[in-house]
Amino acid sequence: MVTTPDGGADSASVSNAPHTHVSLVTKSAVVLLGMTALLNLYLTQPILGEIAAWAHIPTTDAAWTISTTTAGVAITAPFAGMLSDRIGRRRVILAAVAAMAVMTVAALTSWSYPALLAFRCAQGMCCPFVFAVVVAYIGEEYEPGSASTLNALYVAGTALGGFSGRMVAAVLSDWAGGWRLSFLGNAVILVLTLAVTYWGLPPERHFIRTADRGVGGFFANAGRLLRKPRIVMSVLVGFALLFQQVASFTFASLALAHPPFSLSTSTIGLIFVVFLIPTVTTPRFGTLMDKWGPRRAFLASQSVSVGGLVLTLFPTIPTVIIGLALSCVGVFAGQAAGTLMVGRLAAGARSTGVGLYLTGYYIGGAIGGVAPISCYSAAGWSAVVAVVLGVVLCATAMGWWAWRPFESNNAPAA
Repeated sequence: MVTTPDGGADSASVSNAPHTHVSLVTKSAVVLLGMTALLNLYLTQPILGEIAAWAHIPTTDAAWTISTTTAGVAITAPFAGMLSDRIGRRRVILAAVAAMAVMTVAALTSWSYPALLAFRCAQGMCCPFVFAVVVAYIGEEYEPGSASTLNALYVAGTALGGFSGRMVAAVLSDWAGGWRLSFLGNAVILVLTLAVTYWGLPPERHFIRTADRGVGGFFANAGRLLRKPRIVMSVLVGFALLFQQVASFTFASLALAHPPFSLSTSTIGLIFVVFLIPTVTTPRFGTLMDKWGPRRAFLASQSVSVGGLVLTLFPTIPTVIIGLALSCVGVFAGQAAGTLMVGRLAAGARSTGVGLYLTGYYIGGAIGGVAPISCYSAAGWSAVVAVVLGVVLCATAMGWWAWRPFESNNAPAA
């Protein structure tokens, strides 16, 4: 801290110092922002039957309400950081949450299925402006101890959002006898988040507007990185991970609504509580990567996924739930390895590398929601499992090859 001649603290130094005190309202804002990052993304998974009945389409075709949202994320994910670099983190976060609330209310007024798909895509396009910017804001504005606390709260919020978005949708849909109230419930959460964020996130002290090359710079770096096979394989690993997650939970939801299970919508929504398990297991996977190296740890994570998917083939509710939980644990662990490795392989252009990885990741989610439709229609859940297993095994092989230079965490980049 700088002091004035009379021994007093210099006010400019104080105002520019990192935040050290984290208020309860700030913690609440960060948790809610973590929730909203994933709240809308998969909210239609447990209510596909209700949407299909309203739109007079096959239930499997209602899965496009998931794919269009993840496609929207893929479109804007590479550019969210660039926009916040230019106009400020807090401003972008507030605008994104407000836009999400508006698009969610608009979605519940949908007059046709194509209109609903358009609004779902718009919801997805807003998401990266929350999850890609909040972490940057925390890192810039808080000293390391406080930043670690807030990052942990944010991660917990994302897990809670992945569960609560689906659960709120399922319960409200069952209660109201239709899908529209599900969107209204999530809109209320978004409005609450906007209010708490406005009051809880302090104005930036350390934001510096960037003078980088913007979109042109991103595409120049992207073109250079995509000429490297190991980068391409890493992006495809990301594609496969979300393909697996979206395909398995979307079509498992459909299967559980029909014999021999015939579960209600709200009961299916409860199954998504398994999304809370990776909040405990993924940090431990980080320890495993330190011990075994990322390549062997990734192989272990995908072995867990394969075991879980096979377990879902046994037609009992406990085996399906445990299998989906194991698959989910494997996806989150694999994601931890994938983001780490693409950052290392893209040394010198890490933000572009991560942007490419996230684009591939969400394109995988978009395709995973619809690609298995014909398989499910023809042969049911077992055919979907066969497709997903094939994707997982391909991803495992690609990661094993692409990350060979990193046998341990101390290995140099290729």
